[in-house]
Formats: sequence, C-alpha cells, structure tokens
Amino acid sequence: MIWHRGVIQKLTASGLFYECFVIGAKIRAPINDTLFLDIYYDPTTKSYSYGLVDSELPYKGDKRILGWDDYPHEGIKEMKALKSYPHHFQFRKNEKWVFDDSPLRGDIMKDIEVVIKAVSEYLRSSTTV
Repeated sequence: MIWHRGVIQKLTASGLFYECFVIGAKIRAPINDTLFLDIYYDPTTKSYSYGLVDSELPYKGDKRILGWDDYPHEGIKEMKALKSYPHHFQFRKNEKWVFDDSPLRGDIMKDIEVVIKAVSEYLRSSTTV
C-alpha cells in the first residue's frame, strides 16, 4: 500500500488527528476516543470510501456522520440524478441520509485535501467534539 504513506503524512500534518495507522486495507485516523476518519482506497480501480465515524451514534450499523464514495447505491433513486453519479457526498439530516454531488473522483492525494478541509469545518461547527 504505497498510497497510504502520502495520505498519512497529510493527515498528520493537518493536526486534526492524534494518530494515523493502517488497519486492514484502510487508514484510520482517530480524532478522539469515539470519533475517527476511515480512508479506504483501491489504487487499481480508484474506488474509494472516506467516512467520518462517531462510534457513539445511536444508529444500528452505520455510524458515519458524513462521507464520500463512488458506490452506486442502486436502490436509491436520487443518486442517479446527481451530476457526479456515482461519486457522491452523503451526510445525515434528521436521522436520514442526504446525498449530494461530490468533486471527488478517486484521486487520493487530491481527494484527501478536500476531506481534511471538510472534517476541519465539521469540527469547528460541532459542539460535540
């Protein structure tokens, strides 16, 4: 996993995360004991999933707060209406997922800059961290 070195350097340089490490096929970057960023990237297909996760969310299963990926979510009608489909940004609003266009395209070194900025903005606007 050569790609992970540059990503870990950028995550570390941001000062947002207290450590960054490889776990399985992804990078995990904890912010605190319950909040962390997971970065999955396949350099062969350029498929990706970047998600900010809060392990204390009350939802069963998926504990992401927000994220980006290129999974087509075939059963969700509004996905195909996105100009960036299948690339999308998703976040929770009133306990439901909202899908929006995304500028990310699986170029990990460019994408990670956008992800770090978005996580930083989320942390500034959040009163839970």
